[in-house]
Amino acid sequence: MGKRIHFMCLSVLFSFMLFVPAEAQYKAQLDALIQEALASNPDILAAKERHEVYAERVPRAGALEDPMLGFGIVSLPSNFSFREEDMTMKEVSISQMLPFPGKRAAMRAAAGEEAEAVSKEVDEKAVNVVREVKNAYWDLSHIYRSTEVTQRNKGILESLARIAESQYSVGEGIQQDVLKAQVEISRMVDELIMLGQQRVAQEARICSLLNRSGDCLIGEPEELVFRKYPMTLQDLQRDALEANPTLARMKNMIDAKQKELRVAKLDYYPDFRVRFAYGQRDNGRDEMGLEMYRRDMLTGMVEVNLPIFTKSKQDRKVAETLADIRSVEAQYNNMKNEIFFMIANMSSMLQRAERQLDLYRTGIIPQAGAQLKSALSAYTVNKVDFMSLLDSQMTLYRYELEYHGALTEYEKTLASLEAAVGKQFIRN
Repeated sequence: MGKRIHFMCLSVLFSFMLFVPAEAQYKAQLDALIQEALASNPDILAAKERHEVYAERVPRAGALEDPMLGFGIVSLPSNFSFREEDMTMKEVSISQMLPFPGKRAAMRAAAGEEAEAVSKEVDEKAVNVVREVKNAYWDLSHIYRSTEVTQRNKGILESLARIAESQYSVGEGIQQDVLKAQVEISRMVDELIMLGQQRVAQEARICSLLNRSGDCLIGEPEELVFRKYPMTLQDLQRDALEANPTLARMKNMIDAKQKELRVAKLDYYPDFRVRFAYGQRDNGRDEMGLEMYRRDMLTGMVEVNLPIFTKSKQDRKVAETLADIRSVEAQYNNMKNEIFFMIANMSSMLQRAERQLDLYRTGIIPQAGAQLKSALSAYTVNKVDFMSLLDSQMTLYRYELEYHGALTEYEKTLASLEAAVGKQFIRN
C-alpha cells in the first residue's frame, strides 16, 4: 500500500509540473475581430454617417443664394389700360445677392473645419471600440485560462482525495482529510459552472461589439503573453498630442471658430444685390388716333446693404465668436491635462503590474511549486499531514489564478493606455 501511495504522489507531482506561464506567440484572431468591429460596429457606422452629413454642408456653406425671378406690372392706370400711359409696362426681372468678396471662401473654410472635426469623432469611436473589443477579448481569454487551471487542479485534488481515501482505508489517515478534499473539489466544480456562465456573457459582449446577429461563435481566444512596452511617459504624452482623436477634434473646432471669426469680421462690409429687368410696353395712339410705337425698357440696379448698426449686431457677433474660441481652447487644455493625467496614472499602473508579473513568474509561483513538491515528498514519508499538503496545493492554485488575473488586467490597462494615446503600441 505504501508503494501505491508513493506512486500516486509522484503522479500528482507530475501533474503539477505541467503548469508553465504562457510564452507562446500572439495569434491573429484578435486582429481579425478588431478589423470586423471597425467595419461593422454600429457606433462607428453612425459616426461615419454623421461625418457625411457635415461633409455635404461644406459646398453649401459657400454657395450663392438662389437668384430671384420676378414678374410685375409698372405704372398701370386705374382703368387697367396698357396703352394710355407711356410708362405702363409688363416687367420680368432677375436679381442675385452677392456677398462681400472673401465671405463665401471663409464660410466654406469654417464648414470644412467643422466637418473635419466631426470626422475625428469616427476615430474617437474606433479607438473606444478597439479598447472595448480588447478588454472583452482578454476577459474571455482569462476565463478560458482560469477554466484550464481549475480543471487541472480539480484533477490534482481528485488524485489527492484518492490518496487520502487510501490512507484512511488502511488506518493511516483520518476521515477529515477525505472530506476536506471533497469540499475543495466541490468548490472547484462550482467555480467551473460560474466560469461557464461568464464565458457565455463575454462572448455575447464581443458579438454585440461586432454587430453580429443570430448564432455568434467566437471560439477559444489566444493565450495571453506577457510583453512589456518600451515607451516613456514623455513619449506617450507627446504622441497623445499628435494622435489622440479627441484632442485632434478639439483642435479642428478651434480652427473652425477662427474661420467663423473671420466671417463675423467680414460682416462689417456690405453685401451686394444685382438686379436686371426687362419691361415690355404695348403700342399706344396719339391725339390724332394714329398708332404710336413704344420701345421696350431695360432696367439695371445694384443695391448695397448698409451695416450701420455695428454695436448691436457685428460687434456682438465678433464678441460672441471670440468668447466661443476661448471656451473651446479652455476645453482643449482641460482635456489635454486630463489625458496627460490618465496616461501618467496608467503608465504607473503598468510599471507596477510589470514588476508584479515578474514576481509571480520568477518568485511566487516557482516558490509555491517548490513548496508543493516538498510537501508531496514529505507526505509520502509521513513527515507532513494531508491538510498541509492540501493547503500547499490550494495556495499554488490561487497564485496561478492571480497570475492570469494580473496578466489580464495588465493587457486591459494597456488597451486603455493605447486608447488615451490614440495609437497601437509595438512591444518587445
